[in-house]
Amino acid sequence: MDDADKVKLDHQRNKSEIVNLVKNMFAFDKWGDEEYKVKLQELVAKDEQLVADVIKKIKQEKGME
Repeated sequence: MDDADKVKLDHQRNKSEIVNLVKNMFAFDKWGDEEYKVKLQELVAKDEQLVADVIKKIKQEKGME
């Protein structure tokens, strides 16, 4: 598995974590709960970084960077 594939897999895992957290927020009626909001913000920030990493790795592999 090359670096780009590894980063893509990390991104997919993080997206799954976000979806599961949102499902739990609704299931337990915790929408707006501060603890859940903080965790969701952390996952979204992590996802933004992972997306940037995916783009960077793909560009490196294609010789664009």
